[in-house]
Amino acid sequence: MPHSQYTTRSQPARCPVDHKAVERAARALPGPLRRGLYLGIGSLSVGAGIVGIVVPLWPTTCFLLLAAWCFARSSPRAERWLHENRLFGRYLAAYRERGVISTRVRRGATIFLWSAIIVSAVFAAGHLWLVALLLLVAGTVTAHLYSLPGEG
Repeated sequence: MPHSQYTTRSQPARCPVDHKAVERAARALPGPLRRGLYLGIGSLSVGAGIVGIVVPLWPTTCFLLLAAWCFARSSPRAERWLHENRLFGRYLAAYRERGVISTRVRRGATIFLWSAIIVSAVFAAGHLWLVALLLLVAGTVTAHLYSLPGEG
């Protein structure tokens, strides 16, 4: 087994990013620059999360959680907007606070995912390996959605 700087026989793999060093570096930036950086990253994350609403297999929640984290450090107004947003604020709060997903969202995501996968599979019908991969990914995402605790 090759040796890795991130794993040993007695320790599991760990993240190669030194989060404390990143936080220290961010705190070293002047306040307005730091807030602008967090606001910019948060805004890009919201955009990426919105893409995830319509693009199958593109993550949504993780980008929205990152945006919330960035907005909490940069703009109370942007943070409030994110959490009060009628499109995803309620679902973001439920996932962040309790790790749950509503039955309606789970069902809608599953229907949208499988619809997009079936359409993609029809277009990729000549490539059986691609159809199999699409079905495998869709099955895995569906299993993940249904592994999350549900909420009314």
